[in-house]
Amino acid sequence: MESSSSGAADQRIKFENPPINELVIALYHLPIVEMKSQHIGLYWNRIRDRYPRCEQQPIIIVDASDTQPLSEVPGEIFPLPRFWFFSDAHPTLIQIQRNAFIFNWRRLAKNEYPHYETVVSDFWRELEDYKTFVQELGGRGLDVVRRCELTYINIISPNEFFANPTQLMNVLPPIASFSDIQTDDRQLAGMNATATYLVNPTLRIDLAIKLGRRTDDTKALVAILELKAHGVPSDLSLEGTRSWYGSAHNATYKMFLDATARQVQERIWKPL
Repeated sequence: MESSSSGAADQRIKFENPPINELVIALYHLPIVEMKSQHIGLYWNRIRDRYPRCEQQPIIIVDASDTQPLSEVPGEIFPLPRFWFFSDAHPTLIQIQRNAFIFNWRRLAKNEYPHYETVVSDFWRELEDYKTFVQELGGRGLDVVRRCELTYINIISPNEFFANPTQLMNVLPPIASFSDIQTDDRQLAGMNATATYLVNPTLRIDLAIKLGRRTDDTKALVAILELKAHGVPSDLSLEGTRSWYGSAHNATYKMFLDATARQVQERIWKPL
């Protein structure tokens, strides 16, 4: 049940079988009021060979001050939604809305996690193409940056240390205080807890731990560990986000090691 020390976190361990299910890199900027539904089709045409499917989703609101520019634009009957661009055969997904560009890596079937360096490289390549599109559309860039997010969603399946809710602390030692108040007639049956940590004035991390069930036919018990880094570079520039995402990656990596049990890291996820 021992968790890794901060010293171990500095050694940049990669795992053979990491529990990551999704990595999300999100950039929120000033709303592009000029963007209309017809422009979405033009952007899709640029990427359709790689992302042949498109779906509409509700917009994500992270700042109440953005609500009006996102929902009320002259000449529109319906507000422009958020759009997904994806392929059933490829694990990456692009999402755009008037004030955001979001890039997801998702585990599909048994595809291997390519690690952060590969995903963030793909993010920058796709963002650069989107920035060019926005400049062609309205002669503007994506500055000012309003918010950056880097989110790791880890799904921990039952293993030799974790077969029921009462054994959750064997995988995630931070919940030990909840396990300590179990008694013979009162057992831990669920978990939905969130804590926020301040790393520096431009970076915070939300750590969320949940117990759930798979949505497939197995309905198997799983533990979900979500680490969401969020903040904004001090100069609010697109270029400044490069170092911000690097710092966010380092901070979430260290928190993952400190939040999970060393025995599970070594015997289940297996360092390379």
